[in-house]
Amino acid sequence: MKLADTHTHTEFSSDSKAEPASMLAAAKKAGLFALCFTDHMDLDFPGDDTLFVFDTKKYFHELLPLKESTPVDTTDASQPALLLGIELGLRPDRPDLRERMNTLLAAHPFDFVIGSTHVVDELDPYYKAYWELPGDRLLRYFEDIRTNVAEHTCFDSLGHLDYIIRYIPDSVSLIKDYAVRDYMDLIDETLRTLVSRGQALEVNTAGLRKGLSFPHPKKEILTRYKELGGELLTLGSDAHTPSDVGADIKKTAELLKSCGFKYYAVYKERKPEMVVL
Repeated sequence: MKLADTHTHTEFSSDSKAEPASMLAAAKKAGLFALCFTDHMDLDFPGDDTLFVFDTKKYFHELLPLKESTPVDTTDASQPALLLGIELGLRPDRPDLRERMNTLLAAHPFDFVIGSTHVVDELDPYYKAYWELPGDRLLRYFEDIRTNVAEHTCFDSLGHLDYIIRYIPDSVSLIKDYAVRDYMDLIDETLRTLVSRGQALEVNTAGLRKGLSFPHPKKEILTRYKELGGELLTLGSDAHTPSDVGADIKKTAELLKSCGFKYYAVYKERKPEMVVL
């Protein structure tokens, strides 16, 4: 089985210190045929609007030579092909951000764009304060994802759909889990939009490293996506260090096969290339 990791972060992300060359070397050691950097771009992040942004001109100036030193053909398994992507932070009811993101993407030759929800009600669920807000915090999260997917067309793959579960406090769930059925109406709308537009759903393995029993999203969501006609899936580790590059990618690929999927996608020049599972 040919494996790729299309969600990784380097020192261009403020939460990583990984040198790009070391990430590429780790991909080769892991036997991957392709690696995509998808550094964070969360415009207007609450509290510090410079926290999750990077200099895109510097990014391509430094990384294009590294990319050009790898195979052009992503089917060559002897040396990983490097692809250059970005992870955009999506926000609801912000047409100004949509315009800025579209302008950014039009100005640079990104191979792949992940759209992720990192902020709900002006807080990242990573922080305890998010969970102290009133109401069902999981419901608010899935509501915003539904709205973000409806409003944003700029991304290729929806990132880590239920990643919020990584940070759920013990006061909400001691077992760090949730019942998909409680939020299925919202999730269903989200999946239907992805399928209708031909946008992919990311399967993110980081949940397995964070102590969960599942990758993001849960198997029930993957099977529902397939029932709705969804075929485009991307695989990513969300690695922020070389040691996590490719982590649990093979295990997750086997999960996808068990759900009846036959392929996953690797994006190059914003177009999916289907890879047999």
